Amino acid sequence: MKKFSLTFLIFLTFLLTFLPTVQSEERSVIVKPKEKRDLSVEAKKGLDPALLNAKYHAIIIGNNSYKNLPKLKTAIADAKEVERVLKTQYGFETKLLLDATRNEILTTVNDFRKRLGSKDNLLIYYAGHGEFDKTADRAYWLPVNAQRDDPVDWISATDITDNIKRIASAHILIISDSCYSGTLTRAATGDLSTKGERDEFVKKMMERRSRTLMASGGNEPVVDEGGSGHSVFADAFLRALKEADKGIFTAEELFHGRVKEIVAGKSEQVPEYNNIKNSGHEGGDFVFRLASVPLFPLNKGGQGVVEPEIKPSAEISEELKNIQQEKERLKKEREELEQKKALMEEKNRLEEERQKLEKEKLEVASLQPPPPPVQPKSRLAEKGNMVMIPSGEFMAGEPGSLKGMVISEFYIDKYEVTQREYEQVMGKNPSYFKGCPNCPVESVTWYEAKEYCGKVGKRLPTEWEWEKAAKAGTTTTFYWGDSEGMAGDYAWYDKNSGDKTHPVGQKKPNNYGLYDMTGNVWEWTSTDYSSWKILRGGSWYGGANYVPPSTRDFNSPDYRILNSGFRCAQ
Repeated sequence: MKKFSLTFLIFLTFLLTFLPTVQSEERSVIVKPKEKRDLSVEAKKGLDPALLNAKYHAIIIGNNSYKNLPKLKTAIADAKEVERVLKTQYGFETKLLLDATRNEILTTVNDFRKRLGSKDNLLIYYAGHGEFDKTADRAYWLPVNAQRDDPVDWISATDITDNIKRIASAHILIISDSCYSGTLTRAATGDLSTKGERDEFVKKMMERRSRTLMASGGNEPVVDEGGSGHSVFADAFLRALKEADKGIFTAEELFHGRVKEIVAGKSEQVPEYNNIKNSGHEGGDFVFRLASVPLFPLNKGGQGVVEPEIKPSAEISEELKNIQQEKERLKKEREELEQKKALMEEKNRLEEERQKLEKEKLEVASLQPPPPPVQPKSRLAEKGNMVMIPSGEFMAGEPGSLKGMVISEFYIDKYEVTQREYEQVMGKNPSYFKGCPNCPVESVTWYEAKEYCGKVGKRLPTEWEWEKAAKAGTTTTFYWGDSEGMAGDYAWYDKNSGDKTHPVGQKKPNNYGLYDMTGNVWEWTSTDYSSWKILRGGSWYGGANYVPPSTRDFNSPDYRILNSGFRCAQ
């Protein structure tokens, strides 16, 4: 699916150990557009000009292709676009790490520690898997080479905190787009509605050291997609940077004014902003400055930034005019070049897509008929809307790594539980896509699914019962063969769903006569994974890589999301 990253994207929840525990109200200071900032205002208030001329640096990390964990889809795209915006609009010097190992990440942070001075500013952006160990009460980044149950290559919050305590930079901002990446937000800074008050506020934030964290969510899973090719959080953060209406602003203003409201309005997650405890934070904040905002020469005393007092001669004015015209010409040429570059990239992408489609057509044309149904000697028994799954061995797992597993005889629902059935038993309908009684019920927690099955004299299937029923005796990638080409005949997924659920039983069944065993909605099982529960089957929101019956996902049993439902067993 456009993945609800129960696979975690964390960093630095700093949970309990590393973050303060006082929650504040939400506030916004940059919602209404205002005139562009004149930095001479800060100079007149005595702001150290060295702060205005400080260099900005960024370490940007995006991990997609995990070796031992489920792969992500948008982390690298998020990291690349964040780097582009910080470089072009804000003048950052950047270091981009893609699919980075523990050694690459910590070595890069250590290199920056050695070379940054007290007037430098550092931003660290992370998008990738993460983990929160309840036993150790500690949060981790998971580098691309991390093992699921072996923390030897994980990066703990302590590793990062110890490093940033030793970095001399005036301001350090860590931005973590990941599951379980934050806990509580700190108190807001009051009403900055008047220009004078805001000038003084920005001045103080620049003069005081800061160590802060902007997290895409609290102690909760976060969404890997949902933002036009980016995660919901990355999309909101990028839009806030691109559409900034002030020449100079703090990270907290950016967060409360744009990021938090957009992310919370489009997903279940609520982003947070906090200072990092025990890291050298002194009450300041990271201050962004657009690269296009002019800085005037220093005055003779070196105390501030001032406008030139001497009027230029006519000759110099003409030369300045020529320079400005040349700048405008170069700017226009640069924009045209960027447009041509983007056009060529789009043409190349379309050509790659065309070649991929032609290849898939050839694969479909060469497909053999699907294997015959694997059934017991007598016809599969049915009772009501349930199908009997015979006892015996089946091949569990993905092609190439299959293993035999013996499952006893059981019955399973022919269809996913519908909204009508759920409402008749439970007296309510939690679904997001209402108005479709025969569509599968969704937005149900694991506890609610278990309660429903119990009330009708059934239970949730184990994940291995579910997989045996879904594969129906096949050992291919999909239960109709090895090619995605026929997926549209059997499943509702992102290429044909129209971004919604559909009535059950409209697609072809598998060899056991079960419908929608892939696509439409993920299905809860009774199987535990640590403190989570396993889901199977993909959904209307996921791509073809989530359609194979061997695909697994997991989520907190109290998590409610609009692409998860269930069917019962007996």
